[in-house]
Amino acid sequence: MLFDRLESLRSAQRKLLERIKPFGDGDIEVIPVENALGRILASDVFSEIDMPHYNRCAMDGYAVKSGMLRSAGRTNPILLKRETDAVWVHTGDSLPEGFDAVVKAEDTEEIGEVVAVYRSVRKYENVGLRGEDVSAGDVIAEKGKLLRPHDLALLRAAGIEKVEVFRKPRIKIVPTGDELVKPGGELKPGKVIESNGLMVSAYINEWGGYAEKTEIVPDVREKIEEIFSDSERYDMIVTTGGTSVGKRDLLYQVVDGLGDVVFRGVALRPGKPTVFGLVNDTPVLGLPGFPSACVASAYLFLKPAILRMAGRDDGISFDVRITGKIYSKPGFTSFVRLKVDFETMNAEPVSSYGSGILSSVTRANAYTLVDENVEVVDENEIVRAYLL
Repeated sequence: MLFDRLESLRSAQRKLLERIKPFGDGDIEVIPVENALGRILASDVFSEIDMPHYNRCAMDGYAVKSGMLRSAGRTNPILLKRETDAVWVHTGDSLPEGFDAVVKAEDTEEIGEVVAVYRSVRKYENVGLRGEDVSAGDVIAEKGKLLRPHDLALLRAAGIEKVEVFRKPRIKIVPTGDELVKPGGELKPGKVIESNGLMVSAYINEWGGYAEKTEIVPDVREKIEEIFSDSERYDMIVTTGGTSVGKRDLLYQVVDGLGDVVFRGVALRPGKPTVFGLVNDTPVLGLPGFPSACVASAYLFLKPAILRMAGRDDGISFDVRITGKIYSKPGFTSFVRLKVDFETMNAEPVSSYGSGILSSVTRANAYTLVDENVEVVDENEIVRAYLL
C-alpha cells in the first residue's frame, strides 16, 4: 500500500509530542547522589548547610586586622607582631577569631618575631565568608535539571545524600525483517547483520531512557502482533524496519488493526517511511530500516519523545558556515549530516542523500535541517546546526 499522504516534519513532530505524556508525581524515584549522574531532578533541592560553613581563608598568608594596615605599602611596610597581630594561615583554614582579612604570603616578610606587611587589605579581603557561596535553605538545583558531575559535587558538599529524580522512560526496541541475521550468523546475499537495534538502544540510553531490546522479529503478521502483547509495561515501543510500502512492510497494518495510526510517512529525507501510532495508549514509533534514515527519524522523533517524558529540554544548537552547496528536494525537509570544525565553525556537508549509507553518519558530528521550501543552500551560507 503506497503512502496516501506525507506529513510535514513539523506537523508530525507536533502530533507525536501531543501524545507523549510528561512524567508526573507517580514517576519519581529516590536515589543516592552518587547514582544520579545524567538523571533529571523531579523536585527542587535545598542546601542543608551554609557554604562555606565558616569564615574561610582563601590564601596562604597572614590573618590580620585590616584597620592596622591602611597605610601599608612597598616603601612603607607595617610591622606586626607574630601570633598577636599576624597569624599564619593556609588556604582553607578557619579565619582566627578577632581577625578580618588575609594578606598574601608574597606581600609579607618575616623578620624575627615581627612580620613586615607591604600592602594594605580591605576588610574580608582574601576571606570566604560563611554562606558566601550558598546559604542553608537556598535552592541549589531546580526541578528538571539534568545532573552533571559538578552538580553531584555541589549536592554532596551541601549535605545532600539522596535526590528525587524522574524514572527513566522504559522503551522496548524491536528489530524486524526477514533480511536480518544475528551477529555471527551466515551472511548470504540479501541478508544483513542486525545493527539498528543496537544503535537505537544506545541512543535511548544516551538520551536518558532505559532500553530493552528483543530478538529479531520476522515479517510475519502474527509475530509482529505479538510485539504489542505487553505494551502496557512500556512507556514507548520502537520498531526498526517494516515501515515502507513493500509486501513485507506490515507494521502499519498491525498498528492500524490493534490501535490507531497517527501518521504514516513524513516529508523527510532520509526518513520518509516513519510511522507513529498508539496501541493500548502506548506510543509506537516505527523507524525506517535503512540506517541513516533510522538515525534521522530517531533524532527528530524518538529523542524529543524521551526528553518530553522526562521533562528535559535539550535546545543546544549553533550557527555554522557551509563549505559546499547542499541540494534538497522541494516539498521535503532534508536531514543533512555535517562535519563541523569547531575552531572555525565551518561545516562540510558529508552527505544529504542515501538512506542506507551509515558511514555518512559516523563521519559527521552534527546535522542541519533544510526547509521543505528550500532547493539549494549555497556555499558560505550560515545555517543552524545541532550536535549528532
